[in-house]
Formats: sequence, C-alpha cells, structure tokens
Amino acid sequence: MALLGAALLMSACAEQSPVVRSRPVTPSAPASGPWTPGDPTRLVGSWHLTAAGEDPGAILTIGDRESGKLVLFRRCGMFFGGWRANPHGLFIGDLYGGDQSCYLPAKNPAWPWLDRVTGFRTDGSAMLLLDRAGATVARLTPGAHPHAGPNDSTTYAGPPVVTKAIRDQVRDPAPLPAGLRPAPASDVLGRWLPVVGHEQKSPVADRAFVAFGRDGRYTGSDGCNGAGGRYVVGPDGLLLATSGASTAIGCANSPVSEWPARAGRVGLRHGRLVFVSPTGTILGEVTRA
Repeated sequence: MALLGAALLMSACAEQSPVVRSRPVTPSAPASGPWTPGDPTRLVGSWHLTAAGEDPGAILTIGDRESGKLVLFRRCGMFFGGWRANPHGLFIGDLYGGDQSCYLPAKNPAWPWLDRVTGFRTDGSAMLLLDRAGATVARLTPGAHPHAGPNDSTTYAGPPVVTKAIRDQVRDPAPLPAGLRPAPASDVLGRWLPVVGHEQKSPVADRAFVAFGRDGRYTGSDGCNGAGGRYVVGPDGLLLATSGASTAIGCANSPVSEWPARAGRVGLRHGRLVFVSPTGTILGEVTRA
C-alpha cells in the first residue's frame, strides 16, 4: 500500500503531504435558503465531479467505509478524508491522505473548491455543493465508477451504501439543553481552553486547547497530540466538524480536541463555549484563552 493515512504521524507525512493553504472562507452557512437541501443520505455514492480547477474526469466518492469516507479520484491517483452533513443543508469535506504518486512536487495536491463548500442541495438526480452564499461550487453527477490504482486497495473504489452509521451521522441533532444559547459563528472564533473538571488534570492536560479560524478550519491538542479539520457553524448552534489526521502519542490527556467532531451543536453559557452531542449530552466546556 502506497498510501498516507490518518494513522500516520503528521511529522512522518510532512515530506509526502505538503500543507495546502486555501483562500479564507467565512465559517458559516445558511441552514436554509431558496432551495430544498434534501436528504443527506442522497450524497452517498460515486459521482462525476465538475468544479473549477479540478481535473477533468475527477470522481468524488462519498460514503462510510473503513478505508475512507470521502475519496477524490484524479489522474495521478486518489486522496481520502472525511465528510459531515445534516438535514439543514450543511456539508463539509476534508482530504488528509492519499496515494504517494499524487504528492510529487509538480503535482502538489490542492482542492480550493472543497475548502469553499459549506452546504448542499439536490438538483434532480445530481447534487450541488454550495458556498456560504448558496452559490454552486461543485456539481456531482451520478453514474461514476472509480478504479483503484495499482498500489491501492480495491476497497477504496467499491460502491458505497447507506448504512445505519451514516443515517445516525446525518440525522438532526437534539436541541441545546436548557440554559444554553446558540453560539453564532463569530463567537466561536478564537482559541479556547478546557474548563477544570472536564479533563484529566495533569501537566500534559494543561497544554490542551481548541482553536477555530476564519478559514473554516480548527486545530487542537489533547496536551500532546495535534488534531484538527474543517468546521462550519450554522443557525441555532448547529456544528459540523471533520476529524483529520493526528498524532498518536500516549499520555494522560484531555478530550477537548475531540469535542468539535463529536458535537452536533455548540452553545454559550456565561461566556463559555459548550459542546453538545447529537443526542443532547454535554461533551465539555471551554473558556477563552
């Protein structure tokens, strides 16, 4: 297997996976607009991809397989990552690993169109990926049949199916618990530290944090391992966040960097940010650094 995966240390991937800097986007998206978003499970499939700057003939697979949930097939090979969506029309995707043949200096991977996407809607049998203003960024047309490269597992090219795990992932999250007000995107920005009592207290945990940037990406640490991904905040505190590659150093750590990807909503209480699971359970609380 000539793949760079999320299980590899970030430092080990540095030479093969150059940092991709995309143009900033506002990390928010409308929960509704002049469109009907449609059932998020309709996103599952292998699609002919049309987007500005993307390879002709590119294919995007959206699914839920052990080998990768979001896969972009290009002429050089493939990239994989994760995605999140909800019934309110929010969608984000992130790519953080792939075929080494696509990481040659002359083929530095970039997908600025994907970094602009914060929503989706149906268009007949096709799906449209939208920016925060509701403009179409990419068009997905059904009927694609990707092929794995000679060094890649064939499981990446297998047709995805809608599973119970996917249905659970895209269902409408429970409302915020009493006492919390929805956090708007502007109030989520910045660096946050875990509140005492929600993490294991240790010298390592004291270095834990999570930070939300204006470019639609977040970073964090459990005290010794880096983490991060893409995120979007919608109305009523709706939160979607992907969980990308991270290191895997064992330590007495804090779960704070995991809360964004595990949450369905985010609220505010006494100036603190509170992450709430899709079932309405409070995951943890952070305060501004």
